[in-house]
Amino acid sequence: MKRLSLAASLLFLLLALAACGSAGETPDAESPKGNATAEDSNAESPVTLESLCGEEDLSYIIDTITMQMENRMEKTPDVVFFPISENAPLTDYAAIDETTAFEVDEDGNIIIFFPAGAVAEERHGEQSFKIPKP
Repeated sequence: MKRLSLAASLLFLLLALAACGSAGETPDAESPKGNATAEDSNAESPVTLESLCGEEDLSYIIDTITMQMENRMEKTPDVVFFPISENAPLTDYAAIDETTAFEVDEDGNIIIFFPAGAVAEERHGEQSFKIPKP
């Protein structure tokens, strides 16, 4: 029974990963990002951060990204994240909602992507943050 449950979980993750690669903007072929869509049993429904982790976990995502920004600034002082340097909420600079670009890695962790210039100077490029499963 455990194997069946594990197989079902892996199948869902594979479907979510496949959907991530087929929807949204894809800046390059090896790095599919965007808002994914996945087929449920009746019709297509969008896979959003809220549908993957629940509305209550959105604060966990914001807190985790903020913590990672603080850690990166300590390790690499030339990369300044606007929310940290200006002591402002992350959501003042980037939405964490159905428009947020993300993908799910092979371990089921969510990777959030912010375009260049959204949370740090544009010269530092796109910023990504791995959100461990809560």
